[in-house]
Formats: sequence, structure tokens, C-alpha cells
Amino acid sequence: MSDRNTGPDSQTEGGRRLFHPLRPLGVARALMKAGYGTRKQADQFVLEGRVRVDGQVVMDPGSMVGPESTIMLDGNPLVHQIPRYFLFHKPVGVVSTPGERQGRRLVGSYLPRDVPGLALVGRLDYRTSGLMLASNDRAWCRLLTGNPHLEQEYRIQLAGNLVEDQLDVLTAGVMLPKLGLFKPLRVTLVAAEKKTTDLIIVLGEGKARHIRRVFGTLHHKVMSLQRVRIGDVELGDLKPGAFRQMTGREVEHARGMGRSPIPPDR
Repeated sequence: MSDRNTGPDSQTEGGRRLFHPLRPLGVARALMKAGYGTRKQADQFVLEGRVRVDGQVVMDPGSMVGPESTIMLDGNPLVHQIPRYFLFHKPVGVVSTPGERQGRRLVGSYLPRDVPGLALVGRLDYRTSGLMLASNDRAWCRLLTGNPHLEQEYRIQLAGNLVEDQLDVLTAGVMLPKLGLFKPLRVTLVAAEKKTTDLIIVLGEGKARHIRRVFGTLHHKVMSLQRVRIGDVELGDLKPGAFRQMTGREVEHARGMGRSPIPPDR
């Protein structure tokens, strides 16, 4: 059963239906069901004192609400959120999670403030730039995050010249202590200069965080690392720090990628 009012007398706010749970549940869970983010984000809204139920601030995410409750976040009544989907070009030095922050700027500070509950797909560490996806559609995010074999493409610049033997080793796969085999689906040499080497690496599983370590074993420092593609969705010419809405085609492509694991030999 869905927590939504569908009858002709449903209240509206700005042309959108107000959210009222059909059965008693915790206020944080109600926020989540209305599309205001993950459970963790909803808990945080409550703990920050931003949620009122029937005019009273609630501080317990488990406080019960029901069909007759009036729930407000930041002074605005809860409405059913329209699913929104974004591409974001994460700059170097920006972090994906608060735990990495240490004075650095968070990805969330770049994203649109008028869309509550955005969750990220495809987190990157602070030294890595490139494509990330964001949406308030939790099911869509879970679908993509839950596919460990989602193809991802990275552009890499190395210090020094990567010789042919090293390229062969990388293509065949590198065994990392305690981490297992790192084996790209494809490796393409773009340019080899005396002082730098440019590569494109396509991975079929979420081991991007090991890229620097792999090249360390080959005695090359990674100068820059940028993700340019997730599945069929490409970064294109989006500038660092910029975001744009995904097209309907991109959203559906991503949905299909989440449902269909990519064969290892693709």
C-alpha cells in the first residue's frame, strides 16, 4: 500500500498534493516516503529541529505521525516530491561524504537547494574529478548503487612514460595485497610523452579507489584522474562544479544499466 492520498479531496500546495501517511509511522520514515531523502537524511532533518508535527517541533525521528498529522519541514508542508535527476561534474578537492570533509567543500553544496533529499550515485574521493549522478528518486539510486558491475570510464594522466611491458601488465591484471585482482575491461593509450602518459581505463566493477595504488606498483604517480562515463551516461563538456538535469533518455538508460549486470567480457 502506498502512503499517498489519491482521492478528489486531497489537499494541494502549489499544485502538488500534500503528503499524509495512510498509517501510523515514524516522522523520519514519513519524510523518506514523501521523497525528502534517505532515512539518514530524514533523521538528520528531525535532529536539527527542522521538522514540525501539528505545529510542534519534534526532535525524535521515531515520533509517530498518522493520516491526520500536519507535517512541515523548514516551515513548508510536506508534498509528494517530483523525481529529479542530475549530472554533476565534481571538481578536485571536493568531497562526497561528510566523513571526508576536514574543512573541504561538500558535493551537496553545489547541487540545487530547491530539491530536498538528493542522494549521490558513484561517489569519488577528493582527489578525483568527474561524473557523479544525483537524484531524489531513492529506488533509482538504489538500483544503480546495487549494481557492482556497472561499467565506468576514467581518463588518467601519469607522471613519466608508461612502457609497453607495463601496459601489458596492467591489461593482464595486477594483484594487490589484501585487495585482490585489479583487471580493467579495457585500457587505451591516448598519448605517451617523455614526462607524462595519458590513458583511458574502463572498469567493470567498483575498484576506482585502487587506481592510484595500482600505478604505484608500476612506479608511476597519478597526476590526474577523472571519471567521464558511468554506463551509457557521459560527462560530456559539463564544466567542473556545474550540474544539469538528465534527459529522459539518460534516466532510462541508467535505469536499464542498474537492472542489467554488465558481462565481464564486455
